[in-house]
Amino acid sequence: MRFLFEAVGRAHNLADPALVEGLVDPTHCSDCSRWLSNTKDMAKEGQRFVGVFWTLQRANALTVQGDTVGVITQFLVPAGKIVDSKGRTVLTRHASGPIRADFVLQFRDHWVVVRGEMVP
Repeated sequence: MRFLFEAVGRAHNLADPALVEGLVDPTHCSDCSRWLSNTKDMAKEGQRFVGVFWTLQRANALTVQGDTVGVITQFLVPAGKIVDSKGRTVLTRHASGPIRADFVLQFRDHWVVVRGEMVP
């Protein structure tokens, strides 16, 4: 999970969805699909995220069943901003959290997120 969180953060900082594509299954995970579409849109617009995208505080894996495991996470979303190619602020994001999200990972050639859900 730490690797995934770092990859999603780098993908937003660099507006490069390729950094996340092999780690998620967007056909079954709407959050994963949104991460990819956001980074694709930013790249197309010449934008990128500036700041720490999110900070994983805790990840608790449940029992592995076959090739699948559930992971309960808690993370913080620090303040940050999206800037254009000239460094001008396009969108400011305020800090929030802690936030809980539950993920289901499946082992293929490596662990892939196949489902994610924000828990209110």
